[in-house]
Amino acid sequence: CLFTLPLIPLSVQAAQELGIDRSGMSKLSEAYQAKALAQIHALHATWFRDGVSGTTPEEVAKSVNLVRLVNQNNLKMLAIIGPSWKDFDAGYKNPNAGEAFGKRCGWPQGSGELSKVNLNTFAQHLRAVLGAVKAAGLTIDAFEIGNEYDSNCFNGDVPDGHAASEEEMITVLRGYGDFLKTAALIIRDYFPQAKIVTFGICHSDDRYDKPPHHISHPAANFVARLRNVNGFNYLDNSLYHVDGYGTHIYPWPGNPAGHMTALLQEDAAALSDKPLWVTEWSFMSHSQFPNGKGQTLDQGVEEMLVTFDSLARSIALGPLMFYSYNGWVADPTTQQLEPLADVFSAYVGRR
Repeated sequence: CLFTLPLIPLSVQAAQELGIDRSGMSKLSEAYQAKALAQIHALHATWFRDGVSGTTPEEVAKSVNLVRLVNQNNLKMLAIIGPSWKDFDAGYKNPNAGEAFGKRCGWPQGSGELSKVNLNTFAQHLRAVLGAVKAAGLTIDAFEIGNEYDSNCFNGDVPDGHAASEEEMITVLRGYGDFLKTAALIIRDYFPQAKIVTFGICHSDDRYDKPPHHISHPAANFVARLRNVNGFNYLDNSLYHVDGYGTHIYPWPGNPAGHMTALLQEDAAALSDKPLWVTEWSFMSHSQFPNGKGQTLDQGVEEMLVTFDSLARSIALGPLMFYSYNGWVADPTTQQLEPLADVFSAYVGRR
């Protein structure tokens, strides 16, 4: 059931580590990147989250430059690792591309099946990027292996329009497990001290995604099951181990505290042995405010921060990565800071 936690004054809370995401930063001008990262640092954030990738020398150089700017601004970096279309064999086509996918997910190209990634090609590309970052004397502090792979929008192994059978679940588990293992072993070669975090759980709602295009109750039915896939533990083994479990929290604005509490408690019940890294958190849209309680967006975000701090007393939480700098913390065109920036600055400044 959903319930509302009592709001404890922010002044008596112990602030969690805060990060801010800005997807696709390396594709933007260096001036934009430099200003954004300086602003994020000035807000007392500790982490920055974005992807690093590259299948050409130009793309690799852009990723290296992004890491350089992150390091220069004294921010820790959480780097998202995922396959590119060049990591699939020639002629591969996403099985779910089309108009229906576009209406549901927001783009028509479909999602690739992780089980069909050419892991040798992926490994070559990842080694090129991480090798270049290390050769430049830079560091990446943590890696998130994938993004919302419990959703068909991001993982073509997840069935398109029906609940997964056990056979299909084995394909999902092995597809992600082998991808995670490949990435983790390469990361250990280049950045052995970096933290490794599983993909951020999407938490699609069974009540609204009908017929289903997601894995129901993903913490228990997907991530926890990686501990034993045909006898192999993809989360902890003699070669590597993961340091945390990624999760994404986008609560119903009518009851932010209650909804996010229910999501995190469900995740923690299945994944209690390591911290939950909240690698994305926010609301789905500005237009959801003012909410039914008359809260502004700033007040809704503040309620989420209070709730994170309250939950941290009983649930091990890693850093909290707000999504996103673009359009929420700063204007997407001018980069002028929005009022929401003051909420973050005040929260982290109390740490």
